Amino acid sequence: MKQTLLFLGFFLYALGSYSQCFSTISSGNYFNFGIKPNGTIWGWGSNNAFGQLGDGTETDIWVPTQITTSTDWQQVICGPYATFVLKSNGTLWGTGDNTYGQLGIGSTVNYRNAFTQVGTDTNWAQVSASNGFTIALKTNGTLWAWGQNDFYQLGNGTCCNDRLSPGQVGTDTDWIFIQAAGIVRTALALKSNGTLWGWGGNSTGLVGPSNVGSRQYPTQLRSETDWATISVGNGHALALKTNGTLWGWGAGGLGQAGDTFPDAYFRDTPVQIGNESNWVYIGTGHSTSYAIKSDGTLWGWGRNDTGQVGDGTTTNRRQPVQVGTDTDWVRAAGGFAHGIAQKANGAIYTWGTNDYGQLGNGTMDAVSLPTGITVPGCTLDTAEFSTIKMVIAPNPVQEVLQFSYSGNTVVNGLKVYDMLGRVVYGSHPVATNHLQVSLPLVLPKGIYLLVLESNSSVVVSERFVKEL
Repeated sequence: MKQTLLFLGFFLYALGSYSQCFSTISSGNYFNFGIKPNGTIWGWGSNNAFGQLGDGTETDIWVPTQITTSTDWQQVICGPYATFVLKSNGTLWGTGDNTYGQLGIGSTVNYRNAFTQVGTDTNWAQVSASNGFTIALKTNGTLWAWGQNDFYQLGNGTCCNDRLSPGQVGTDTDWIFIQAAGIVRTALALKSNGTLWGWGGNSTGLVGPSNVGSRQYPTQLRSETDWATISVGNGHALALKTNGTLWGWGAGGLGQAGDTFPDAYFRDTPVQIGNESNWVYIGTGHSTSYAIKSDGTLWGWGRNDTGQVGDGTTTNRRQPVQVGTDTDWVRAAGGFAHGIAQKANGAIYTWGTNDYGQLGNGTMDAVSLPTGITVPGCTLDTAEFSTIKMVIAPNPVQEVLQFSYSGNTVVNGLKVYDMLGRVVYGSHPVATNHLQVSLPLVLPKGIYLLVLESNSSVVVSERFVKEL
């Protein structure tokens, strides 16, 4: 439901820039969006509630369909019933539900069925949408919020007055990642120093113990400084640390927090999920969770009554179970009761309920296993995709990283990016398809991305974990 300044945004770009397949995807309650490398935006699924697909109608769409003729869309983020998109010029646009002013267009009109610009600013970097409110970051690291404010979710210390246009939250300029949580009216965020912050409602323990009714301002939730990224569902949250460990908290009665605690347990503290340290990606649906390991395997857990976990059953899962056996997954997200994921070659797979055509397969039939769908213009079977492969060994790596590249494209550059999208190594000339790289000794333990380039364009990329 949820997925630029951030490492996550960089991953989505670098791992998906293949032909006319999507370079980024996002999922709302009953619909999905994707953006292609050519800047076009595509949507499918439910559109009859608020026009959240932005095509000027309120008609459901059963297959991926281009929305608008513009070719400068860059990033898409879906809320439950609204969609926001950033353009390459830094402007922000929204469509769909505006019941509480959450589109930020200065109007109380109930909804928009076409993308409408939010103000006139040209320095937006990220946005996250919830049921009734929206939060966003600008390129200068400032935090902004608008929409419903009945539980202090706008973070400005006031309550109960909705805001119809973006308003700055505090004066800090070191925010790097944000997530707005469903109907629980909660916001979570990360700062550049690796700290975790939260504010708004606390009905599921996302921002503190049960005696904390709500947080009026952004409040640091934990003392750790090694949080790498977060993802939130309707009332639960996942987080990755820089050491590759996975954590969950908040609502967990359906297993979505990844623990074995009783349903009534108040999950107000992040608890590690398992003991593995090779997690590299997280995504959430309404009450379902997804994660990807460094070996490219996909895992799911939580509510599964319509097969939204993707393991072929309808049994709720309290801890991660592997989804199939494939090892080339790069991203995953979910809606109210469906999942969507993408492979390294750009292929899109969906599963779960399909009552609004959200699976994109042209039917209303539900499926319980990831099933590939057709995306117009996405050519996956050419030699270009079948031959672009890179293997990193060892992985995890301590100091010396070796890789083997078997693609046909001539590579002339190598870079290593950290979790914030910063280049920590490069540009290294590549004269052979087999290379040994000595990583800087000061490079801290964590998750990194190795990128091979051809004339500054990404050819192939692979994640790796650096050990101490």
